[in-house]
Amino acid sequence: MVYFSKSLPAPTITSSHNTREIIDRLKEDFHNKCYICEEKSPKDINVEHFVPHKGNNILRLDWNNLFFSCAHCNNIKLEVYDNLLNCTILTDNVDTDIHYYCKPMPKEMPIFKIISTSAKALQTRDLLEKCFNGEHTGQKKLEGSNLRSLLLKEIRIFQELLFDYEENPDNEYLIKIKYHLSNRSAFTSFKRWIIKDNEYLRQEFEQYIKD
Repeated sequence: MVYFSKSLPAPTITSSHNTREIIDRLKEDFHNKCYICEEKSPKDINVEHFVPHKGNNILRLDWNNLFFSCAHCNNIKLEVYDNLLNCTILTDNVDTDIHYYCKPMPKEMPIFKIISTSAKALQTRDLLEKCFNGEHTGQKKLEGSNLRSLLLKEIRIFQELLFDYEENPDNEYLIKIKYHLSNRSAFTSFKRWIIKDNEYLRQEFEQYIKD
């Protein structure tokens, strides 16, 4: 997860939280990414309630409680995960309280390591594990495998850019690296930790880790 800023003023929501206006606003705010797995342009989109509303009409229609997610992650989260790090609140430190790592090799599984032992961080880590690595049903096993394939492709693209820049520190490469480190790119958290885990890369690119 990375930080996203919700746009203001909040739209007026009187009956449905799933209107075209709401979907368009959320797509813009979350840069067309699932806030949980960070897949870009997911095929199946849900307007997700960050805090499960459980029939509470105030929570159901609260703009601050509406998030942009893929169906895969939302169907795992449901009402089970109700105490997550909130990616729209800066002080929740969503991209620093959990360490993201995935070796760029075929069939590798992402690893999520707790840095903060808060209850929110622990639950968020567990949800990420389920979304990327869970095999509790045949469908979720396949969806997780497809998600990992997208992640590995994106990591390879990013690493190639880093090597290209090292060989030829051209501004064209730097512009692309900056994009990959922004919250607009797919799987940004994994890319940011690639930078933070390497002293040389940290010196070169940590300044571009910002939203």
